[in-house]
Amino acid sequence: MMVSASPSLIARSSLEEMLDSLRRRDEGEKPKELPPALPARPTSKARLPSARRSLPNNFKVEDAEGSPECLSSLNKRKERDSGFKAGHFGVKRMDKDQNVESPYDGAPEECQIRPEKIGKSDWDDNIGYFINKKLHVWCRLRSGLWELGIIQSTSGDEAIVSLSDGNVIKVCRVELLPANPDVLEGVDDLMQLSYLNEPSVLYNLQSRYSQDVIYSKAGPVLIAINPFKDVQIYGDDFVTAYRQKLADKPHVYAIADSAYNEMIRDDVNQSIIISGESGAGKTETAKIAMQYLAALGGGSCGIERAILQTSCILEAFGNAKTSRNDNASRFGKLIEIHFSTLGKICGAEIETFFLDKSRVARLEDGERSYHIFYQLCAGAPSMLKEKLKLKRASEYKYLNQSNCLAIDGVDDAEKFRMLMEALDIVRVSKKDQEHVFSMLAAVLWLGNISFQATENENHVEVFADEALTNAAMLMGCSSQDLILALSIHEIHGANASIDKRLTLQQAIDARDAWAKFIYASLFDWLVEQINKSLAVGKCRSGRSISILDIYGFESFQKNSFEQMCINYANERLQQHFNRHLFKLEQEEYELDGIDWTKVDFEDNQECLNLFEKRPLGLLSLLDVESNFSKANDLTLADKFKQHLNANSCFKAERGRAFSIRHHAGEVLYDTSGFLEKNRDPLPSVSIQLLSSCSCQLLQLFASKVVKQFQKPENTSCQINSLDPPKPSTGIKFKGQLFKLMHHLEGSRPHFICCIKPNSKQLPSVYEVDLVLQQLRCCGILEVVRITRSGYPTRMTHQEFAGRYGFLLLGAGIPQDPLSVSIAVLKQFNVLPEMYQIGYTKVYLRTGQIALLEDKRKQVLQGIIGIQKYFRGNQARDHFHQLKEDVLGEKAGRRAGARETLDDPQNSKKLHPENAKFKQKAGRKNSEVKDLPSDLAELQRRVLQAEATLKRKEEENAELQGQLRQFETRWSEYDAKMKSMQDVWQKQMVSLQTSLAAARKSLASDSTAGQPGRLVVPSSPRCDSEEALSMGSRTPGASTPNNGGGRETNGTLHAVSNLMKEFEQRKQHFDDDAKALVEVKPGHSGVNMNPEEELRKLKHRFESWKKEYKARLRETKTKVHKLWHSEEEKRRSRKWWGKISSRAS
Repeated sequence: MMVSASPSLIARSSLEEMLDSLRRRDEGEKPKELPPALPARPTSKARLPSARRSLPNNFKVEDAEGSPECLSSLNKRKERDSGFKAGHFGVKRMDKDQNVESPYDGAPEECQIRPEKIGKSDWDDNIGYFINKKLHVWCRLRSGLWELGIIQSTSGDEAIVSLSDGNVIKVCRVELLPANPDVLEGVDDLMQLSYLNEPSVLYNLQSRYSQDVIYSKAGPVLIAINPFKDVQIYGDDFVTAYRQKLADKPHVYAIADSAYNEMIRDDVNQSIIISGESGAGKTETAKIAMQYLAALGGGSCGIERAILQTSCILEAFGNAKTSRNDNASRFGKLIEIHFSTLGKICGAEIETFFLDKSRVARLEDGERSYHIFYQLCAGAPSMLKEKLKLKRASEYKYLNQSNCLAIDGVDDAEKFRMLMEALDIVRVSKKDQEHVFSMLAAVLWLGNISFQATENENHVEVFADEALTNAAMLMGCSSQDLILALSIHEIHGANASIDKRLTLQQAIDARDAWAKFIYASLFDWLVEQINKSLAVGKCRSGRSISILDIYGFESFQKNSFEQMCINYANERLQQHFNRHLFKLEQEEYELDGIDWTKVDFEDNQECLNLFEKRPLGLLSLLDVESNFSKANDLTLADKFKQHLNANSCFKAERGRAFSIRHHAGEVLYDTSGFLEKNRDPLPSVSIQLLSSCSCQLLQLFASKVVKQFQKPENTSCQINSLDPPKPSTGIKFKGQLFKLMHHLEGSRPHFICCIKPNSKQLPSVYEVDLVLQQLRCCGILEVVRITRSGYPTRMTHQEFAGRYGFLLLGAGIPQDPLSVSIAVLKQFNVLPEMYQIGYTKVYLRTGQIALLEDKRKQVLQGIIGIQKYFRGNQARDHFHQLKEDVLGEKAGRRAGARETLDDPQNSKKLHPENAKFKQKAGRKNSEVKDLPSDLAELQRRVLQAEATLKRKEEENAELQGQLRQFETRWSEYDAKMKSMQDVWQKQMVSLQTSLAAARKSLASDSTAGQPGRLVVPSSPRCDSEEALSMGSRTPGASTPNNGGGRETNGTLHAVSNLMKEFEQRKQHFDDDAKALVEVKPGHSGVNMNPEEELRKLKHRFESWKKEYKARLRETKTKVHKLWHSEEEKRRSRKWWGKISSRAS
């Protein structure tokens, strides 16, 4: 329960009244020519809670060991009328006692901060100063734009202004606002502006954007303007600069670095919440933040690389081109990155919200479906295309219906290649990848299935064409089963089931429902696989940084159920923004009793009530109406108008339309399709078919649907007994948002507000009206005001006293934490306007805690230094005292021993045991005397051993270096030997071929029928030096003389010797080569250099080869000569034969 102090219960002391009177007198004597005052801070002088100020009855502060706790509130503040000023919106408010759901634990019913009524602005009094000094002012023109000018004169409520372009116009004084000096143009932080107003903020951002400076600060909020082009402000150099605190300009890196450091320092979970409308750059900003965190927390396991690759996968399956954004996220995601105790990334988990399934089957003109479909059709390998029967994207009805198949500057084929790499990195197996692509192709072929209405309008026929066949093949079912599932709806009765034929539109809806179910289930399954790959290991410490990237606010010409859910999520996110930057901040100030000038802001609680109140909230009414079978879109619209018209954010329109006033603007919705999309039906016959498909993924998807329908007490129910009372889409989405908000409440938020500079997505174009509208929606001006006048640092009295109490000097130090805190602040001269003391906490303005931390660090360093010197001096004194005691005792013992030894009578009278004792003591003394020499000897040995060890280590290092060199040389030798073996092998094969030819010729010579005839084949090999073909003797021929036979035998003998020599040499060289290969450097028994031996072997081989070629050439010549001689003899015998025949 929260407490608050009502201003009516705060009594003013006489001292306060005196100070106020003095202040009023000083203000009355103020000269008229002084410059105008800067924006006023709260006028508190940091006074303590007055004794006359009444505290709540149940107010309680725990002791120093506990934390303060507010038990009850003093009074409930009256509810502020936050209705919109637009006259056509409802002025009535819903009853305060209606049930309002909230994701926050113990949240108040409705917390609206009522601004204090302030007097007339000082701006009217300062116009004279601006006129005399000719200072610039902002002048609002009739077009609504602001332009710089100089006031020439004033008359009543009007002023003559000379604009910067030379024109002189007359405007009302209320249309003028002070401009900041030129020195403040383009400041990094809007808090530095002297005059905070809309034109100053608007044109400060424009000035920075024109210089490609896209990041600015608004207190704790980072403003990021989408440049729609590459800007050179990212990369390793910038990461290093922000990591080492060398850069301090506004940047996403700075936000991520702050979140990381606070997580490590305070052991608190962090969250980076990225907001903005569609096309503002939220997805890219989230990726940049993840890249920086991966650089900070990257380890050796490579998990950070897998986390970064998830963006590529999720963008392919969850992003699409819309009319306002070429890469619009059609789902929301929360990426929670877990860290170990050492600050290293140890895993991550991704949670997704509300995928826009309708985009699979329905597209508006100029839009695209999800990127993955176009990437698959453009970049899939030919084998995969053939397997999936894929065609061009233009041939699929789901893709070509919008007349947009490509995005300028985007290569879908290259994107598909990057997707394949990302899937490999996150360890999605090739088999699972094929299953994923099969399901995508099945969805595309389902969209091409056509229907035809028969003569009876209640019947429909499915065309058994290529689309049906391919879809059934990819799903793993028969074509006939798929036809039945698309044309028949099974209705279950009490005792039997009835098959009802579908109409044409019902069949189309059933087909599209199949496609949407398969794609949504595939998307969820893929996220599960990614989470398994990124699962947190045992080194998880419980600390994490969450990055929220959720769809932006949307308003199209036709807005349906999807746009309503998306805008509801944005309303809930805006409430979280307001809660942390406005509500909780100001509530704490008020409850702790400090003086505070409240800052007004646009609260969207009324719009959230429109969605979430029960039983008459929009989502509740939609859920109830979805359970009525006879309800339709028109009856739903009537129900909305009947029950929601009392809410100031709701406006009834004609027919099925209604309007909602969101924080970002008014949106017109059409209830067409609301009930069908909220029910999200899938007939039982479809579930049966999915369960019977051979595709494992489809079986898994069907089993999950069955589990949703099964009751806990009856887990054995069959599919055909399923009923459709599952939670509606709207209620499930609401539960997801509540869970998300609960998760974010457990972390420290860091906000990034993304701004879309123009609606055409062009670089260097800045549309003032569009940017101003977004700045108003984000409440940037209010954030700056509350930050500039607030107290960002706060600590309980006990924490403050415990951390800084030891800094107090002098006697009479107070004991209670409150007095200690006050004494510390006074001792270090913290100005009264820079802090306030509340009931339970100390509040400090920006920068003051750094001053105290510096003082604390200095004092601690001094204390440590004093302790160091004191302990060192104490140890030295103790050592000197021990040394003196030892030396004194030693001297006394020596003197006593000397006196005893000098008196002979006393030595004779000594007891024998005493005499032995003296002998032992003498030996010990001699040993003690010898100790210095022994110690020196030992020291010498130690030094010698150390030198020897050092020398051995050097020798070992040198030997290791030589070993590495030998191993390198050995690998080179091995490579050379292998190459030489290949060369030798080729040459040996060539020689073997030649010898085989010669051997064949000799064999034919011994078996031929005409001896003495030599046949030289005409093969080209006969002319080469590498080959030799021998003739063969023909049996039956006579030899003219014995000399020819001897010559022939000699030639054959030479050829035989050549063959034997070749075999011997071949064996010899093979043995030598094997011996060199087997010998490793440093392992041979003899001092042999393998490289030198290899060179010698190569030389011997070349010499033998040259010699062998010469001998082979010589033998070849002999063979040719022998052949010619035999040929002459044959011709002579033939001639003589002819003459003999004639003579006879």
